[in-house]
Amino acid sequence: MWSRRWSSDIESGATRSEVSLGRRDAREGRVLSLEHSGRIVRCDVDGSQADPFTVEFEFSPLDTTDTEALRVALRGEDGGVLGALAGEFSDTVGFLLLPAVHGATRFSCRCPVQPGPCRHVLSAAYVLVEWWDATPEVMFALRGLSAEAVGAVLGGHADGDAGAIAFDVEDSLWGRDPLLPALPTPAPAGLEDLLDAPVTRRLAAAATGDPLEQLRVVADLEDFLDAFTRYRYP
Repeated sequence: MWSRRWSSDIESGATRSEVSLGRRDAREGRVLSLEHSGRIVRCDVDGSQADPFTVEFEFSPLDTTDTEALRVALRGEDGGVLGALAGEFSDTVGFLLLPAVHGATRFSCRCPVQPGPCRHVLSAAYVLVEWWDATPEVMFALRGLSAEAVGAVLGGHADGDAGAIAFDVEDSLWGRDPLLPALPTPAPAGLEDLLDAPVTRRLAAAATGDPLEQLRVVADLEDFLDAFTRYRYP
């Protein structure tokens, strides 16, 4: 929902013809690449010239108001901060992370049809939205938030605020009622498995360098383990 809003805002500055052409280019695979570095995304889009046109998006970092709203929203996430960093966050967080097109998103294209969102910008934007839907955790990086920065935001220290409101760190990290994996209950290995294990052979080799003596060590271990398995508590 939040990614569709972003693409709709991009479309609002283009003509109906450009929107149609951009959608067609995206469907036909004319967006050749997508490179992400910090708050910048670059796409090469096949166009009317021999070399592809480079489209660049640059996203502004969160301002103070959105940072405070994100802090409150992250504390209430069901999956906690770790879940949000893994891309499992609510639409509330998505809308806060989503950069506004007007003011928080800058885009450019090297084609002659400028200014404004040309068909190349639009086709790259559609691929970008699909990328967000598949890996929504990148939204944090696009807004300048690393894992450490998210921790600072959550703790209220992003702007040097030492008097942050106290909160439950464990609950904020893991979320409410986290689903933890069950402890494994492996079946005990049989005697043959223990004797054939590489660690047992290494133990015999460490005791003596004579191969025959190594066999005697293994035989002694066999006798010991056989007696041990027949031992019963009173």
